[in-house]
Amino acid sequence: MNMKIFYAFLMALSFTTMPVFAQDQPPGDDRQPPSADEIVAKMQSKLNLTQDQVTAVTPIIEKYSSKREDLRQQMEDGTADRDSMRSQMKDLKEQEGQELSQVLSADQMSQWKQMMSQGHKHHSDSESSGGGSNASGN
Repeated sequence: MNMKIFYAFLMALSFTTMPVFAQDQPPGDDRQPPSADEIVAKMQSKLNLTQDQVTAVTPIIEKYSSKREDLRQQMEDGTADRDSMRSQMKDLKEQEGQELSQVLSADQMSQWKQMMSQGHKHHSDSESSGGGSNASGN
């Protein structure tokens, strides 16, 4: 299998639920996905979360960040196939969205979805322009 496709998928996988951070990283950047604390800080800043919302959102983000990391590790280990990973990541994204919608206002949820969508577009654009192919170090 083409390694560029594998690494492009791996990068996309790590940003499936948090693509907002993809726009903050230069193309081809091999850093790890953002931590749960970084995600919550970004949400607090961009969505103007109250302290109560931060307290409620933090365990949700931590839980799904951990689950995404487990899936990413399975992909790296070769213990899961691509179609299975996509399906599982989609399910995690939906579950996370449902939990977040219990904490965020409708407006904040709309902003969150828009941020994720914009991050996804930016990430896909950088990949299609060849920016995401700098992962051949392995």
